[in-house]
Amino acid sequence: MTRVTVRFGVVLAFILLIAYSGFATYRWMEADGKNKSMMSYAVSLADVPLWELAEAGSMFEYLIRHNATDKLLNERISTYSLHARTLSYSSAMLHALTKDEKYQIFRTAMKNLEGFFITVKNRPNGKEVLESNLDVLKWIGEVLKEKRISDLTFKEAEKILELSGELKT
Repeated sequence: MTRVTVRFGVVLAFILLIAYSGFATYRWMEADGKNKSMMSYAVSLADVPLWELAEAGSMFEYLIRHNATDKLLNERISTYSLHARTLSYSSAMLHALTKDEKYQIFRTAMKNLEGFFITVKNRPNGKEVLESNLDVLKWIGEVLKEKRISDLTFKEAEKILELSGELKT
């Protein structure tokens, strides 16, 4: 009788372990699918702002050379500020999902860039400030050119952070 009880207990524990293992695997696969979906969304969310910011330096250079109005410059500055903010949010999501430090570095760089654009927009001499920072903005654009946020390397993120720190207001 005791032998039957022990066998029954072992079999029951084994069945419960298999059931729990199946449930845990199912939950893990479900969470993994959600993470991949969130990563895809964060990368896609960053595409347009990334491509537009890659051209910001060239765009400002063109506008300044062709005597764009302050109103037009401010509109572009606002747009690029929002793009930097969007990239900051996207980077935060990607960092939370992947724990890859390059996204945290890139997020900091985008916060710097957003702060730069906000400051320039509120300066009476915004056009001159932009003009004095064209080279840095164009260098940032060169690093970002034809990339998705997921394609950025750690060194590129560091370079963008370094360049964003060189922007002078």
